[in-house]
Amino acid sequence: MNSSLAEEAVEVADVLRESIAAAGGVDLLRRAVEDPAVRTIAGDLVDAIGLWDLEPLADPLQLEVAAAASQAAGHYALPYPVVERLARSCGADATAIVGDASSALVAHGDLPLAWTGVDPEGRMSRLAPASEVLGTKIAPFAVGMTLEPTGDRSPEAAALGLTLQAWWLLGLLEHAVADTVRYTREREQFGRTLISFQGVGFQLADMAVAVEALGELGKYTLWRVATVRDGSLVDAVALRSAALSAASTVLRGAHQLHGAMGFTDEVDVSWLSRASQMVRRLPEGAHRTAGRLVTLIGADGWADFGSLDAPRPHRGAESVRYA
Repeated sequence: MNSSLAEEAVEVADVLRESIAAAGGVDLLRRAVEDPAVRTIAGDLVDAIGLWDLEPLADPLQLEVAAAASQAAGHYALPYPVVERLARSCGADATAIVGDASSALVAHGDLPLAWTGVDPEGRMSRLAPASEVLGTKIAPFAVGMTLEPTGDRSPEAAALGLTLQAWWLLGLLEHAVADTVRYTREREQFGRTLISFQGVGFQLADMAVAVEALGELGKYTLWRVATVRDGSLVDAVALRSAALSAASTVLRGAHQLHGAMGFTDEVDVSWLSRASQMVRRLPEGAHRTAGRLVTLIGADGWADFGSLDAPRPHRGAESVRYA
């Protein structure tokens, strides 16, 4: 396993992150909540780099580029279904992770895209809008959609969607940690900066370690998805479980260290926290995800970091296309 992302993946992510920052960063999310048409601008930023041509399951390099792009989009909680479009399957434009009920809430489900859904076990369905956009604080772009099972099962599609979703959340958490560090360096209490207090330093360390660990597990999971395919679903669920745990540690700490400011519209952490809610809670929260992981391990086993005996995949620059 190569513990570093390919240079091409890093470069693409840097270009996308810079493009989003130049367009406003988290302000794009603020604007999109007020005017949903702004989502078209957000989508154009990704389209301009040619990322919709990616086929993440075709080879390891394209998978790494898709993960890095998802991370970059998550860094600013870009108001567009980047993960769902990169994880598309069955000829659709976008594939959302859904539950096993007859309906689901899907972010950006109102956009003119052909949608499919895949549940955490790999069961595929066709999606159709069934409600208006909710427009709530924690689900401003959510749309109720009906599920029509296709009878197909694709553990690969489920593993890809869950993995890219975790990389999106990783990007968001990195931003939350960076903003919190900056805030504690600037904010003073009792004549000292917050970061100089030992308890604050410990909490920031916990947050940073949670993000770093999630990033390492994310790279391991990419390697598993690229080499094992059908058997990688347990790894993708494990990554989601770790991502939800890291999100709890990071966002709880970010809110605590920002104090009351952390719940106001003026700070990015508040928007990042709200943007994470649908990903963290749907289709399953932390407890059900952990239960699913236990079930999968019991049924299929789980190769840990000490069992890296699969062949190393070849990553060729010719296999990825971007402008």
